[in-house]
Amino acid sequence: MNKKENFQVAIALFIVIFLFKALIPFITGSEKAFIVLSGSMTPLMLPRDMIIVKSVDPNELTVGDILTFRDPGGKPNTYVTHRIIALKEDKELIFKTKGDANNAEDNFNVTASKAVGKLVFVIPFAGYLPEITKNKNIFFFMIILPASLIIIGEIWNIILFNNPQRARKVERERKKTSKRTFYAVKGQRLVALILINGLVFTGIIICNSEENESVILKRENTVENSGFLSMVYVFTPDDPKQTLAIDHWYGVVPKNNETQVIAPENTTVKLNTVPYILPVFWILELTKINPDLPVAAEIVVYTSISTLVLFPIWYRKSTIRGRRKRIRFHRMFVQWKRTLRFVNL
Repeated sequence: MNKKENFQVAIALFIVIFLFKALIPFITGSEKAFIVLSGSMTPLMLPRDMIIVKSVDPNELTVGDILTFRDPGGKPNTYVTHRIIALKEDKELIFKTKGDANNAEDNFNVTASKAVGKLVFVIPFAGYLPEITKNKNIFFFMIILPASLIIIGEIWNIILFNNPQRARKVERERKKTSKRTFYAVKGQRLVALILINGLVFTGIIICNSEENESVILKRENTVENSGFLSMVYVFTPDDPKQTLAIDHWYGVVPKNNETQVIAPENTTVKLNTVPYILPVFWILELTKINPDLPVAAEIVVYTSISTLVLFPIWYRKSTIRGRRKRIRFHRMFVQWKRTLRFVNL
């Protein structure tokens, strides 16, 4: 195999390994996917988002974790995903839960036997896919039509290669075409595009972000957004146990707007703000790792997306015709003769 074929095989192998590792937990049942149907946990997860829940030992769950559990009313195939706000030891572990968007805690207790797992990831808007397939027109254009074109293509290949002589001729032509065809990455254009996109998105994101700073909260606090994009704010107390004591310790503030936050007096926290251009769950998880990581992630994600969308600028398919090959060979031959004459002199 040539370098191009080796590269294609390596990419295919990488994709297969990645998909295998990603799907194994779902096959074994250690992870499950659910579609969000209500807004009780907004803005952390929105209706029609898909959530990934990992099975864990109930004894490993702590206050602040987001728990998926079977409906306490006993409805079949019905699950609830809320945040744990308290734990109680009894004959079995009991969880007290509350939806982040709800004003009051749940009026029921969740026993360990009803626990399904802990929320580990959110895929925005993925819950719309099952609904889309129910639409007959969309189903036709997304499933039926592409499948029909593939089947027609295979039938055409069978007819084309039915005659051995014609098959050999077609195969020779394809090999000649593949030898003359190459894909080139314009390195300078790619680097320039990445730098331009990076500067543009860095400017947009920085202009819509406040400086991350430590603040001492009062009883009533105001979070203002003077930018032209909606903003996500996160309060991270020095003592993590005080997080749930802050009413709305994270949230989304629309552009040119403000929101009120109630907190215990003299609570020391770090305030982080970033534009609302990534899912809130992703921003919260990145903030736990490093407060500056959400800003960096937004810049990288949107710079990468815009660069890929503009790939015709830096990625070209070219075909070398036979005449161009002959011209190149002639030029090389003439240069070789000149070099020999110079050496003889």
